[in-house]
Amino acid sequence: MLRKEPWNGRAVHEAQEAAETLRARLGANQHEGHVQSSHLFDDDNAREMTPLAAVATVAVLGVPNPLVTTPEALAYAMHVGIEASDADTEVPLKQWREAALRGTESPLLSQLHPGTSEGAQLARSHEAGLCVPVARAFRVRERIAVLGDQPEDFALAEVLRQIRGAVTWIPWTEADLSDMWLFPGRASDRLLVTSASLSLEETQQRIDSRWDKRPVRPVDPGEDSPPFDVVKPEDIDLAHPAMVVLKNAWDQPRSLPATVEPDGSLQTSLSLAAEVPRGLDPDKHRWQVTLTAANHPVPPLAVLESSTVTAAGQNPWETFVRAADGGITYWSHRYDFVPSGASLAGSLSSPRLAWPGIKPILQIAASANGITIIPSPAGKRAAITERLLGSRTAMEAMAASPGWPLLHRFTTDSPNTDCPKGSWWKLKSGIVLSWEAVEAHDNSDWEPAARRDQIDQWTTQGVLRRGLILGCAHCPILEFYPLAEINQSYRCRRCGGDNQLTKSRWKPDATEPRWFYDLHPAVLELVMNNGDVPLLATQHLRQQHWARQALVCEEFELLRDGKRLVEMDFALATTEELWLGEAKSNDSLGNSPRERRIEAGKLMEGCALVGASGLILATAKTQWADTTIEALTQERRGRLSAGKAVPRICLLTGLGTAPQLTPLTNP
Repeated sequence: MLRKEPWNGRAVHEAQEAAETLRARLGANQHEGHVQSSHLFDDDNAREMTPLAAVATVAVLGVPNPLVTTPEALAYAMHVGIEASDADTEVPLKQWREAALRGTESPLLSQLHPGTSEGAQLARSHEAGLCVPVARAFRVRERIAVLGDQPEDFALAEVLRQIRGAVTWIPWTEADLSDMWLFPGRASDRLLVTSASLSLEETQQRIDSRWDKRPVRPVDPGEDSPPFDVVKPEDIDLAHPAMVVLKNAWDQPRSLPATVEPDGSLQTSLSLAAEVPRGLDPDKHRWQVTLTAANHPVPPLAVLESSTVTAAGQNPWETFVRAADGGITYWSHRYDFVPSGASLAGSLSSPRLAWPGIKPILQIAASANGITIIPSPAGKRAAITERLLGSRTAMEAMAASPGWPLLHRFTTDSPNTDCPKGSWWKLKSGIVLSWEAVEAHDNSDWEPAARRDQIDQWTTQGVLRRGLILGCAHCPILEFYPLAEINQSYRCRRCGGDNQLTKSRWKPDATEPRWFYDLHPAVLELVMNNGDVPLLATQHLRQQHWARQALVCEEFELLRDGKRLVEMDFALATTEELWLGEAKSNDSLGNSPRERRIEAGKLMEGCALVGASGLILATAKTQWADTTIEALTQERRGRLSAGKAVPRICLLTGLGTAPQLTPLTNP
């Protein structure tokens, strides 16, 4: 690893094996899903992506090869890169250490890189490679320090540097003067400390020793508090990764004909034409292309293999395709049979791609664990309502509109005592309302003209059905008959008797019949079962910056061997992860501690079975009951001690009034 033996020597293989182990543990940067955007090594393999420094338009600087003989030198090289040079100037260890801790801000740059021409860029800098970093989050990320001098520590630091950015590898153990740059003294500048080779206790001891022996201390002892937290590598938040893209090739709109499948997937009907970004040479350089579809993200789940994001009939060996960065990424060049002297179109890949919908994503993820996903009864009702309204967004808008309380008047538990006489009827099939009852609905902010327009829209969509209350001359029954079934003569639904549409048949008694409205049965059940709570939950979540283009799925059940395991109220897929949700009108998961603990376990197990990284518990109450929080905390502790997967948990409260989304803190 430190040039003490060839680059293909045993140490390199150990580092690669350690990196593979870490990738599997962290669930990121897996071997079959390369996200390497820059190279520390000077490898020139045409099958790999081109190092950023290889396309630099200015002189680049790095640590000369002969000088990378110590962990301290390699720690600094992680910031600036390694250059092929014969320079052999001796550099004291303390300079390597200080430079490693200060990174590109080190004033030692001129001493460590003598004779560098003006305008030179660091070999690992984005600017040198005509690239820019794109952050997938708006909040400031904590700095990370990786302790330990083993190959797996180096690999961990390298992986985190690509995903998080501000990462320092500290392989030396003793504290010295350079540690002043590790603790800058700003209270808000927190540091996450981790290690791949050391235990939490060993990591804590090492960083505490550095803190106790630091050379610079504040004048006010009250400000002397450790600005760091020791965490396990797998506890570091890998969401919102940093991307590195070509300056002139990011966010370029493309129009690709596509078909929408019944399951919500997008299937491309035309492959992309060969295209070379400006500044690159297809005979020398290799890159990757990322395609994102508007309002249709693809979470980078490990189970979404190449076959799940390529269109039917696509050659699987043309190029390496994977789900990444919220879309689909593929390597620029073909690696199947390419004849010598092939044209540009023949050497560059142009795969036909497919963006799976949220339901296929869930099913693919669940099938890896032998789980089947089916829509629940509530999910079927929601799906019917979505077809009537046209989209999930329209359903969410209906749940948040002043019309939702009006829809409650169609339920049997609604008294409707404030309605004018004869404006509502309770029939065997349900409640029907006339326009007079709608007009009498108590909501001063909902103008009559707006109500009229809403009723007409719902009637057009099939949410409401306009018709008459008609009796039968042969049997004593009153029933609602939709407009489409009414003629001068009609047949009784109960006895089959033929009737004429005359004054004696309609209700209420009037010179001319009065129009009534009944609610579609699926929508009625949705209203009766508090279906607005999950709709309000997903509406609020999609207002968050990280979920503005999320895919949403209605209620579904997880089955194993045909037996029901758990029901989830919604699923939400973003550009970076998959969330499952449970929505309730109350503040509890059960009536007893045992019921609450079992329900909490089922919800967390459901997340684990489909690879969801988070669980959202939503309620219309202002807060979840303390007993619910206790059940979640106990179950999470139990799963952690048993080595089981534990999702991040967020609590969403106040739906319909003042929604608040807060994370459940670690136990």
